[in-house]
Amino acid sequence: MLTCGWQAGWLGDKLERPGDHDYLKVGMPASFADGKRVVLGVSAVDFDLTLLTVDQAAQTATLLVKHVPPAQLRVPLRAAWIRMPDAGTPNNWVQVTKKGGGFVTAVGQETFDVRMKVSLADGGILSATMKNLVKGQVRDCRDAALTSCGKPRPLDISRHIKISLQN
Repeated sequence: MLTCGWQAGWLGDKLERPGDHDYLKVGMPASFADGKRVVLGVSAVDFDLTLLTVDQAAQTATLLVKHVPPAQLRVPLRAAWIRMPDAGTPNNWVQVTKKGGGFVTAVGQETFDVRMKVSLADGGILSATMKNLVKGQVRDCRDAALTSCGKPRPLDISRHIKISLQN
């Protein structure tokens, strides 16, 4: 098993050699609503893990951690149209913001692919790149039940983040 300080228990017990894979069912909704402007902001993911490399000489390992929509959705989706899969898999991301006397409702599939290099000595993250995509739709709604809404517009959010440890 890959052993590093922060890994125990979280990365599962199946990552010993490059190519090993594990899947962690989490699916618990996480809120990012502030209650004022964003009245509902929730996403839920499972983790699909792959050990890519282990370099014993450098005492590093590289992991690919994919954040994927869970098979069983636990995101509170109000209106029927929001529950309909928009990107080919279950919607696992929803954001409802106040705008004027109505609401802007965005819904879709959110995924993250995180490639990280970690220290085998202490579990520290040495570098990481993250690709975060949200694909779905946005509608302007007149009611809090989100049943009186305009036509959908495409939603395509792409974030790319890189971090590295500086000595």
